Amino acid sequence: MIPFENQPSLTESEEYVEELLETNWDNVVRSTPGIKEDLKGKYPKIAETISRKIKEDTKSEFSNIFRPGVPDFMAFDDSGKYLFVEVKSSDDGLRGTQLKWLRDFQGINMEIWFADERDIEKLSKENFGSYGFRDVKDDSNQEVERRNGKLWVELPDELAAITGIDEQDTVEWSLKSNDELILDNR
Repeated sequence: MIPFENQPSLTESEEYVEELLETNWDNVVRSTPGIKEDLKGKYPKIAETISRKIKEDTKSEFSNIFRPGVPDFMAFDDSGKYLFVEVKSSDDGLRGTQLKWLRDFQGINMEIWFADERDIEKLSKENFGSYGFRDVKDDSNQEVERRNGKLWVELPDELAAITGIDEQDTVEWSLKSNDELILDNR
């Protein structure tokens, strides 16, 4: 169960990720928009240190981080080192609010963990190797076109911002499935 909750509300994948995080971090909390006051009340010194580190990393205030789209968990140690983790199952994708959050807080220490049963695949800003074109709930279709002898695809604005790809950039890529690209981000 997550600190500050009366009832457990985690999926099986989230419980597994929480268990893994707890083996490596001093503190693990569910990051929700209302958690910032609880953190400041329960961990005042650490919250101040984390707040300072987040401001250095993102040029944004600690209080701005906890808004819709914030990753599922925040893990931190007694020195103030922190990590945000978003948990996704294989049939789940990032929602628009999550992509916007990632774009707005690009410098933050954050990873996306794809968790199925007892298997984890981690994505961080350093290793965005593949990502779906669309939110699982979104019915929009991205078209792959041939332009000037090359294949062309439009990336969602938020994904382009996260990966640092501009409109005129050329990147090596391949299709993983009908709606997934594998980007060569070297």
